[in-house]
Formats: sequence, structure tokens, C-alpha cells
Amino acid sequence: MSEHDLVLICGRCYEEREIFPSNCNEKPELLIGQPLGMYHCPDCGGMIMAGVKHPSLCERCILRKHPAFDDDDDETAEEKKT
Repeated sequence: MSEHDLVLICGRCYEEREIFPSNCNEKPELLIGQPLGMYHCPDCGGMIMAGVKHPSLCERCILRKHPAFDDDDDETAEEKKT
């Protein structure tokens, strides 16, 4: 990979993965001019900025949806369900 190649990262976990458009209901681009700055998306928990389009997410973050899952890896979360 050369220094000029575009690297795509997830807008929530910040890992280099294949990314997809967010399926969150939150539309921060509609808040342009509001004195909010950055805040957590209520759907995915990612940091977003008022007035800027919601960042794209990796498949894992799209499926997880809830910020509390960030504290656990996928196996630990599955163990807690049982």
C-alpha cells in the first residue's frame, strides 16, 4: 500500500475494515448551526458531530448497535447471554 492510498476505517470502532453506510436513525447533518459540537449517536454510540454526515460503520458495529457492547469482546457478550 502506498502512502497515497485511501484507508477506510469504521467511524465507531476506528478499525480498518470494510465499511458500509450507517443505518442509524440519527441524522447529525440536519443539526447544522446548532451549538452541540460532538456527541454520542443514540443508536450506535459512535462519536458524531452536529452538521456533519454520520460516519460509515463496519458490519460488526452495525450489528452491535448498543454502546455497552464496546466493553466486551464478542465471545464474552455471548457468554453473558447464557
